[in-house]
Amino acid sequence: MTVLVRAENQHGSAKSKTVEFNSGDIKKPPTPKITDHCPQPLGIYWTLQCNDLGSSDQHCEVQYRTQDQQGWTQEDQLLRNFLLLTPRPYTVYEFQVRCACEGPEALMSDWSSVYTAQSSESAPVKALDVWSDCGVTSELSQCALMWKEMPTWLAQGKVLGYVVTLSHSNGTVKVVNVSTSELDGPCVCQEKRCRFTPSLQGVSGVDVSVYNSQGASKPAPLALPTLGLQVPELSFTVNLDILSLNVSWSLPPQAIENMQEYVVQYKKMGLPLTKGFDWIKVHKKNTSIILRGDFEKHTAYNVSLFAVFINSSCLLASTIGYSLHGLPPKVPVFNVQQIADSDVTLSWQHISLNQSKGLILRYQLVLNNFTVYNVSADQSSFHLLGLTPGHHQVWIRAETKAGLGPSETISFSTKNSHGYLRYLLPLILILILLPFVIILSIQMKTCFLVPEWCCEKGPDPSNSKLFQQMTLQFNSSLTVICSPLESNPKISELEVVENLFWDVKACPRKRSSPDGQTEGMLGEERTHTRTDTEGDKEAVADKGYSKMIDTDEEERDGGESGSLSGDDQFVSDYEKHFMPLDV
Repeated sequence: MTVLVRAENQHGSAKSKTVEFNSGDIKKPPTPKITDHCPQPLGIYWTLQCNDLGSSDQHCEVQYRTQDQQGWTQEDQLLRNFLLLTPRPYTVYEFQVRCACEGPEALMSDWSSVYTAQSSESAPVKALDVWSDCGVTSELSQCALMWKEMPTWLAQGKVLGYVVTLSHSNGTVKVVNVSTSELDGPCVCQEKRCRFTPSLQGVSGVDVSVYNSQGASKPAPLALPTLGLQVPELSFTVNLDILSLNVSWSLPPQAIENMQEYVVQYKKMGLPLTKGFDWIKVHKKNTSIILRGDFEKHTAYNVSLFAVFINSSCLLASTIGYSLHGLPPKVPVFNVQQIADSDVTLSWQHISLNQSKGLILRYQLVLNNFTVYNVSADQSSFHLLGLTPGHHQVWIRAETKAGLGPSETISFSTKNSHGYLRYLLPLILILILLPFVIILSIQMKTCFLVPEWCCEKGPDPSNSKLFQQMTLQFNSSLTVICSPLESNPKISELEVVENLFWDVKACPRKRSSPDGQTEGMLGEERTHTRTDTEGDKEAVADKGYSKMIDTDEEERDGGESGSLSGDDQFVSDYEKHFMPLDV
């Protein structure tokens, strides 16, 4: 066959050279087959039958790539094998080959099927990423040891286990071998995170390394959480959405001495152990970091910032963030804690972080659909004052950035159940004070609570010996009661003032001197003519009264008082005017 090519345009035409060939000489070899490989160095071998095509010579091409790559790398001018001199350790490669047999019209075969081969292992070359999970405290006894599983390309072999070295303050060292074939009990690995819970009490240093069949990695020290470190305050901002976590903070005015790096940690609230827990180390000169991931909406995440020193760390800031805020649910357990006549104490239970669907900003209480009270999100009770007796209704609802949630309602009644006390207490006080007021009014000869005629004609009651004895007994009992305030209470002594309108002759009285002698008749130099009205009043006052025998005086005087007559001058004025007469 003869073949030529001709090209033509408006300016003319041109022809190529003539080529002659025999179509029987055009033969395409079969697809080669890769038969074997060696791991160190990594190489492949294949076979191709060119003898059937009348040729014993061949030339081939190879293309290869790792499983995580998209493009191919090609090598040509090969015969029957290919060696990859510097493969990545413990990495799976994909190979394809095609060949052509020598001849005047040689054609390349089709590419062979993909052949996979794994390179040999090597000792890990990078240290583990180690951290601790202490929950809400920084106490070592509450901390768990955490590390991230090393990627295969960094482990450079099949991970057989981990070596944890615990150095105690007393100088003892404990080495724990955690095998990957026995990941249960104190060590659990989930979501490419491993959690180991040894006793860290009294531990001064922790190192963790990973090993495979070719060796172990360099030990990675744990920055133990430390309390009491003096660190400056800084602003801490968290912006969270369903695709990323944007964390930023301000540099302190003065650099933190000996600080090596920052660590940003986040944990999904309400999940146990390692689920939803991650951290990333940040250079000490950076002030922000963006974490990519699949963050669940309406979910709370606890985001914290730590400063890492040499084998120690401390918490700088922490906050709660939500990937997307939603309306909160009803407030649980809303009830009346205490109720009185005009006030009531209401209490409720906080909505848990994993159910609130957003950061609770405040609680809103509405009394009788009219009065609104805004309560801080930290409070779980509220005291309502100034309530009127009757039926009341209060409803409560929580508020987030998305708005107010549904309300929970409670009803109660208040009544003046103890109003009688405001009348009973004064009455009891009056009954207690009434006897004292009567006695004092009699002694003071006042007209308060006693008949008016006693004030006009009554003599001094203190002259009665019986009353004096009763007064002494009263003073004794009053001293016991009132001893903290007045050690020697006394009854006031009042001077007797004679009524100027009396007839001194009709009512003569004698005054005794302090030495017992009689001074004489009172009113001897004064005269007054009594009218019939005054006489009648005096008769009425004197009627029905007689002398009183003081039995105590009788006993003291040896019974002499019994022989005294009714007109005896030693009978006191009190007995003459106030005691009943013998009929």
